[in-house]
Parts: sequence; C-alpha cells; structure tokens
Amino acid sequence: MQQILNLIRSWSAKDDLTAKWTILAVVVVLIALMFPQGLAVESDYPVGMIWTENDLYAPFAFPIYKDAREYTRERELAAGKVYKVFEENPTVSRDYLDSLQLFFVSLQSFLDRTSASGDPSVLPVQFMESEWNILRGLRSAEVRSGRTIPKYSFDKLRRDVLLVVNGLYLEGIVDVRKSQYREDELIAKRKKTSEQIVPLNRFVDRYELGKSVQQTFIAGFKQDNDTVSIAVKIALTFLMPNVIFQREQTEREVRFAEDLVPRTIGAVSEGERIIAKKERVTDDIKLKLDSMRKAKEERGAGINVYVTFLGKAMRVFAIMWMLVMYIYLFRKRIYSDNAKLIMISSLFVVVSFIAYLTVQNTSELPLRYLIVIPAISMICAIIFDSRVAFYSTVVISLIAAGIRGNDYAIALSSLVAGAFAIYTVRDIKKRTQIFRSIIYVFLGYTITIVALGLERYESFEVVGNELLVAGFNAILSPIITYGLLIFLERTFLVSTELTLMDLSDLNHPLLKELSHKAPGSFHHSVSVATLAESAAQAIGANGTLARVGGLYHDIGKLANPESFVENQLGTENRHRTMSPRKSVRVIAAHIEDGMTLARKNKLPQSVIDFIPMHHGTMLVGFFYEKALRQKKSRGEVNENDFRYPGPKPSTKETAIVMLADGVEASTRAITDPTVEKIAANIDSLVKLRLLEGELDESKLTMKELKKVQESFLKILVGIHHSRLRYPEQEAPAVVPAVPAESGSRTAKLPTEKRLQRTIDSIDRK
Repeated sequence: MQQILNLIRSWSAKDDLTAKWTILAVVVVLIALMFPQGLAVESDYPVGMIWTENDLYAPFAFPIYKDAREYTRERELAAGKVYKVFEENPTVSRDYLDSLQLFFVSLQSFLDRTSASGDPSVLPVQFMESEWNILRGLRSAEVRSGRTIPKYSFDKLRRDVLLVVNGLYLEGIVDVRKSQYREDELIAKRKKTSEQIVPLNRFVDRYELGKSVQQTFIAGFKQDNDTVSIAVKIALTFLMPNVIFQREQTEREVRFAEDLVPRTIGAVSEGERIIAKKERVTDDIKLKLDSMRKAKEERGAGINVYVTFLGKAMRVFAIMWMLVMYIYLFRKRIYSDNAKLIMISSLFVVVSFIAYLTVQNTSELPLRYLIVIPAISMICAIIFDSRVAFYSTVVISLIAAGIRGNDYAIALSSLVAGAFAIYTVRDIKKRTQIFRSIIYVFLGYTITIVALGLERYESFEVVGNELLVAGFNAILSPIITYGLLIFLERTFLVSTELTLMDLSDLNHPLLKELSHKAPGSFHHSVSVATLAESAAQAIGANGTLARVGGLYHDIGKLANPESFVENQLGTENRHRTMSPRKSVRVIAAHIEDGMTLARKNKLPQSVIDFIPMHHGTMLVGFFYEKALRQKKSRGEVNENDFRYPGPKPSTKETAIVMLADGVEASTRAITDPTVEKIAANIDSLVKLRLLEGELDESKLTMKELKKVQESFLKILVGIHHSRLRYPEQEAPAVVPAVPAESGSRTAKLPTEKRLQRTIDSIDRK
C-alpha cells in the first residue's frame, strides 16, 4: 500500500499539462458512466415542477407504463399470493412401513434364538447391551404369559411403534423447517391429480419428530423410560418426510403470477397532448413523460449509445470546467500540485458514485438526501478555502442532480446545505468544531425541503421522510469529514488549519527536543512565531501558518546547537578559531539539516518552506566582512560563497517570518532599548531586505509592510517593556549592526535613489 501511495505522489509531483488533462479526462469518463442510460429528455421534470416549454404532443402512440416502484410492489403482492407447492409421496410411507414390519420379524428371530448365533449388526437399528437385555425381557414375558397379554411385552412394543409411525405418515411429515415460515402460512398440498390448500402447521417437520414420538410413547409406557427410549430409537429410524417442497414448481408459478401483472395502465394516442405550457407536472403526467422516453428508447429513434455517452461526457466536462478555470486563474498553488487535483477529483468521483447508488436503490425512502455533498464542502473549505469549497459545492451539486435525472430539488438543497457547511468551518481552529456543522447542514436542508414541499403541496409524510433522511446526512457528513481529513492529510501530504494547530503545540517532540538541546534557539523561535502570527493577522494572511513556520524555522540547529551564539551560554564562541568560509558553512548547514529533520518527522511542505526561505539568499555579513579583512593574505573573496542557498520567500507568510527573524535577533542586541530605537531598527531592517531583493517574490505591498512594522513594534515593546527607557527628548539612535546570524549585508549600503526605486516597484505589484 505504501509503495502505491509513493508512486501516486511521485507521479502527481510532475507539473506537466498532460498529467492534468489525464486527471480531468478520467474523472469526466467515470462520472459520465454513472449518468442515466438512454435518453434523458422529458423525464428531467420532476413532479410538482411547472412545464416551461411549449405544449408537448405525442409523436406516436405508446403505452403508459406504471411507475417502476408501483409495478414492483404489485408483482411482489402477486408473488405473495402464490401458495408454496408441496407434493405427498405415498411411496415413502408404504416402503418404510414395510421395512419396519420386516425389522420386527428379524428382531424377534434374534431374540428367540437360544444361542448367540447370527450377527445383530445387520439390523437397521443398533442397540446397546442394556437395551438388548430389556428387549429379551419383554420377549420372555410375552412367551411365559401364553395367551394372557402382559402389560409390557415385545408385541405391544411392535404394535405401538407401527401405530405411531403410520399415524405420523398419515398426518404428513414435511421436509422444511416450519419455524422459517409464518404461523398462518398456507400451502398447496398435491397428491397425484388432487390439490388441497391447508395450513403448514398441520404437518410435522423432521425437527419436531423426536419430541412428538417421545410424547406418544410416554403416554403408552408410563414410567418405563428404558422401553420408551428403545421405541423412540426404532420409530425415528423409519420416519422420513413424505410431503416434499417443490421449489422449482413453486418458482414457476410465482413467475407466472408476476407475469400476469399488467405493465401498463393505458395508452397515449398519436398527436394527443401530454402537457401544456405552464402546466404543473402531476403523477399521471410524469408517467406519460417517462413512458414516452421509454418508448423512444425501445423504438430506437436514431439513438447511438456512443453519441449519447459523448453528450453526457461533454455535459460533465462543461460543469467541471467552471472549477477548472477558477483553479487555473485564481488558485495557482492548487493547479500546480497534481496531488491536490487528484484528491479533489477522487472526492467528486466518490460522491458521484453515492448519487448513482441512490438511483439504483428502489427503497421508498428519499435516499437522494443521503448524498454527502456537505462533507465535500467542509473538506474543501478546511484544506483549501471557502471560495474553492463553494465552487466545488456548485459543481458536485450539478453533477449529482444530473446523475439523478436532473433532480432540481437535490441540486438546490445540496447547494444550500453545502454553503451552510462551508460557513461553519471557514475559520476552524479545532477538530471538535466540525460537529457544530450538524445544526447548520440540517438547517440548510430543512429550508429547501420545506420550501419545495410547500410549493409542490407535498404531504406531511413525504416532507417528514425527507427531513428524516436529511437529518441523518447532517450527522453523517461531519463524521465523514473528520475521518477523511486525517486520511487525506497523510495520503496527499496536505496541511490544514487543524494540522497547523496540532503543530503549534509546544509539546510537539521536535519543539521539546529544541527546548532541551538548544534553549536559546527555542526561545528565539517562540518570539519569532509570536511576531509573525500577529503581523500575518494584521494584513489578512494566514496567522496560524506564520506562527508554525516561526516555531520550526530553526529546527536545523538541533544538529549543532553550540555553533550558534544564542546557545553559547558561558562557553567560548567556536567561530573565533574558524575561518570565515568554514563558519559560513557551519551556519548555513542548519538549513539543509532542518529540511532533512522536517521531512523525517513528516512536517507539511508548507511548513518546510519556512526553513530555507527565512534566510533566502541573504549575505552572512559578519563573516563576509571578516573575510574581506583577510583578503590580502587569503586571496580574492567570492560574495556568493557567503550567501544562504535560498530560495527567496515566495509567500507573505514566509516573508513575514524572514523579517520577524531578523527583527527579533537585532532587537535583542540593542543596548538600553527605547521605543524609538526599536522602531528605527525595524524600519532599517525592512528597508534592507527590500533593497537586497529578498521580498521581490513575496507579493507583499508597501501598505502591508507598513502594517507588519507596526505589528512588530507593538509586540516588541511589550516584550522589552521592562528594559525600555523613556527620555523626554532623545534623537533617534543609530541602529546597531544586525548580528551575523541574521545574514544582513552591512558592507554595501544602497543609495537613497535605489531605495526609492525599490519602494516604487513594490507599490506597483
């Protein structure tokens, strides 16, 4: 199973157009196969709807077929009136009674022999030694008495057994278990050319024989239990069913009775008006519309199965294209990820199959309200966003309605219930929040079901059944959502808001290890996470993602925590004895180490992206300057050797963490911090990142950067409140150089002209 998942992931990682068209084609074909077979014409109008087209006249004469469910019910009633056929076989009773008499003759001859000659094992009934002694005693008593018949004798045993066996054969022994049938079940008992309709309970089945025979003999032999046991053993040996169930004959008569049920209830003449424009579709008119469709299919009417399937496929494609275009134009991250496309497609196919099953099921319950479209709405809202979820809800609602023969009611109710479901999970923060959706999903179904019921003047029973099934769907959809989320997160490696909330727990194994082995880096990460979350929320970005990215951006330092200044408490700085190039390699190694550790712990890719992007391609300024000072003795210095490998931040969240990382580290280095010093430091660092081009791919605007700076200042003032000084008048302090770890480029400050050009270019984004 794991190998199959790995194969799917490797294939879905290929961002090529062929793979995307293949996914779309497979989904279209699979869903088109679930659409109703044959023509899908006038039957598109359900009972209660208004006929909006011109008057419809019959193009030819055709019979009016009964409703499929009604016809099935009538056939079942007809089949239920057919008696099960049993046939009495007189040969069975005659043969076994003859065999019983011969048995007693043989038994008597064995008992009358004075010597133990002969082999009693040839007898059809085998007796134990104690039973042989009883039989000899009965025979001896009979011989000694002469003409006087003793109370218990061998002859009495013979006569009683023959009477019981003959009586049971006359009563009738059936070869079925009576408990499997109704108590008042009537059967057709046949004997040669005669037939009687009698109750099944009148007969004895083979499972009742033992009890029936024993009770009869107890009455005859009183307390002589040993003799009763012998009599029962002999009688049961010669009792067999003589009233045999005729299964094949019964089934033939059932089929004959079903075939006698008329399939039609009338006919429509050629040219007869079936329905007028603006007339409401009634049950009778619906039967005529369905019958005309069926008649067209039977007559052929130029139908080509390949042509009709092509039409269905084009219809599905047209519906799917709405979502495809939206994802292509506005959700490039989904479009470029084939794994996510496969996930969405799989959900659509599964729900379509559920809709198909509701069509195939002939239950009288309105199973169309069991199509769990709200579950798809909630899953897409949690994994992606509310807009993708709404487009997905519209598309799958139309597809489900098409599979059910253009059922307008299910399309509308699913769309409304799905929209309510999206609303309940759009800002989900914990998994238990999903279950509040039960109320809203049921409310959405209730509104549409009651509205359509009133419009069509449906009975309370019909509306009640629909609400009952919809209520079950409202309970089932959140449960399915909860269960599928975990599976989808693991299978397709997607991160949801719920996943991020789990990762933000400071008790996560990686964070606990970071707090033990690198406490300085851990506290730095917590501070960065706080800054990033606040700033992201200020500009409408994903605050939870920014917080989690801040928590895990430095986990690579676990591989070598002592090499970073925040963890060198009371120890000598190792970089004093290293060359600048080696120091840079040691510092930059935490990027690759962090990504390796993150993948090993199966962190989502959206979180892994923060590890290389929070430094981008920045220059490790301190060691670059140190290398320049050693230039004369060490040769030329290549600036690229002192840069982080990148890439640059590609999202607003990763850019915010980059800024928060630098701001947090540099603010800690300020001596006697004041509000003005902190503000100047933030402004200086943001401008520096702008001029270095590190924010070019992040899509942050100058307006958003302004809000980010204000958010940073508010948080940092709160963090350093105990150290702040508030002089009455103080000129803005000179911002200290940013520490080496932040990677600032202090050697080459740009001109004001270049700064203005960069700011203008960002404003134009």
